Amino acid sequence: MDLELAKVLAGVGGLVAGVGVFTSWVAVLIGAVLIYVGLSAYVEKLGDVVARDDAVKWLLYVVFASVAFGVARSATGFSLMSLHAVWAIPLAGAALAVAVAPWAAGWILQVASAYRMRRLLTLLKETTGEGLFGAANTLYWWGSALIIVFIGAVLLFAAYILMGVGFLTAKLQK
Repeated sequence: MDLELAKVLAGVGGLVAGVGVFTSWVAVLIGAVLIYVGLSAYVEKLGDVVARDDAVKWLLYVVFASVAFGVARSATGFSLMSLHAVWAIPLAGAALAVAVAPWAAGWILQVASAYRMRRLLTLLKETTGEGLFGAANTLYWWGSALIIVFIGAVLLFAAYILMGVGFLTAKLQK
């Protein structure tokens, strides 16, 4: 794949994933796949087998984390909508309890994805000289760790946006 096309795909993917943090887990999935396609093409040109493995594992962790967070959001929404009737309170409580398990699983998977992305963004920063990858690296790491609370989503949003802009402005080695 042409590196310019890979750069654009990864850049657009970062922007789509950033928007998806607040809108839909499906947008995060689409953005993550686009980031992966662009990132893997660049890593392949570098010939770094470890980075290629990190990219694959990052994508898998993000996919499963996004699905887990989507299930948790749905269960939470169901439980909160059911609170209007007194008879539904036990059902709402059960749905809220069910939401905790995928939320915890999503958090663990998100932190695992941050571990993989940390190495990839460090490689990108070193090989391209683009400082936005360093900022995105820090924000992605802390956003993943703090995704349990709302501030983590804001940090992930910023990380994905910086990642996208970093790809679009980077001077990739040919």
